[in-house]
Amino acid sequence: MNKSHLILKTLFSLGVVAFCVNAPQLFAQASKPKVNNEKPEKGNQVKRMHPHALKLILQGNKKEAIAYLEATSKKAVNPEHTKLLLDLAHGKPNAWKFDIETWPWKRALPDTSLKKDAPVDSFTIAFGGGAGYVPENERIWDTIGAIDPRALLLLGDNVYIDDPETPEMQRFHYYRRQSQPEWMKLAKRVPIYGIWDDHDFTTNDGRGGPDIENPKWKREVWKIFKENYDNPYYGGGEKQPGCWFDFWIGKVHFVLIDGRYYRESPKGKNPSMLGPAQMKWLKQTLKKPATFTVFCTNVPMTPKVKPGSKDTWDGYDGERQKIFKFIADQKIPGVIVLSADRHRSDAYKIDTGIDGMYPLYEWQSSRLTNQHVHGLIKHSLFGYNQKQSFGRVDFDLKAEDPTVKYTIINIDGKAIHSLKVKRSELQFK
Repeated sequence: MNKSHLILKTLFSLGVVAFCVNAPQLFAQASKPKVNNEKPEKGNQVKRMHPHALKLILQGNKKEAIAYLEATSKKAVNPEHTKLLLDLAHGKPNAWKFDIETWPWKRALPDTSLKKDAPVDSFTIAFGGGAGYVPENERIWDTIGAIDPRALLLLGDNVYIDDPETPEMQRFHYYRRQSQPEWMKLAKRVPIYGIWDDHDFTTNDGRGGPDIENPKWKREVWKIFKENYDNPYYGGGEKQPGCWFDFWIGKVHFVLIDGRYYRESPKGKNPSMLGPAQMKWLKQTLKKPATFTVFCTNVPMTPKVKPGSKDTWDGYDGERQKIFKFIADQKIPGVIVLSADRHRSDAYKIDTGIDGMYPLYEWQSSRLTNQHVHGLIKHSLFGYNQKQSFGRVDFDLKAEDPTVKYTIINIDGKAIHSLKVKRSELQFK
């Protein structure tokens, strides 16, 4: 046996070669869900209090759930929900059966057929993410309703489920939001579109991997998501599940992606966030002529907006550059980026490094109701994190040189920062 064969035999015996061979697949496959089931009062995270009690009930720990609910009842976080869960824990015959038929309150679901006859040459949309259920901050939906937007885009972390393997938990999170008076008032007046991020699809910074059917919870999470949104379509349908889609308001094209279902580990070689089917769809969709093309992503595209993390597009720079290069090669004008994920609102100007390409403006907002806040980034054009907020975007297509304007609006309805961009600034040289 020569030296090389001896080394190879030794490596096999140690399992090193097998690891190397399987490493790409390990990086590609889905991450294991890390369900957040800690007692939420440690961080005073109101949004997790009732879900924590529900999880105890589902696990059969009913006595512990009752004690927990009674101990936290003084916090007065929606006493009606506390009663619902106590009835469940006590085994009352008329308690909620984990389905819509026995949910005791009315709901209002998104309805994208609203405002079909509204003006399309001058209009306003709102967008944001980071909307865990916090009763005192639910008034954000009234603040959004006050500007009477043509549409609301929810770009991820919309309800904070963090439990992809438990359908009962998922439905509870959707139903409690849809039953709140502030949400119901808005949902009956304004079209609401939605994509997911990690806390809606899986758990923190999680990924689904390239396999359509594995892990097995992926398709079920998708089905429940579809029950609770009214998007024009959902990815590639039953054969290619996902929550990507596009729609139009006049000559403004909105393109919303799915950054979780097919996401691979950022530690792999040339990792993909979108997967080949979605990337093919994205390229075909971006080519459609529009005055403005609004690319909506669950996580920011601008580099270094989540320092030290690869969960944003920083972990998928190769794919990010492919998208930028495609826009440049096809000379697609008028592209702006909307994103969520970071618990603040801010604006960025991306230099793609591609000769002749205009700068890409990215506007990010993801603290609709959340208590937890993220720090500001020095290289942003501006930012705001003092209170809950959302992004307002105004389109004026009547002007000789059409404009799009971004304004940060806080929960009190106060305009904080704004930036207007002309269509002529978003063209190739």
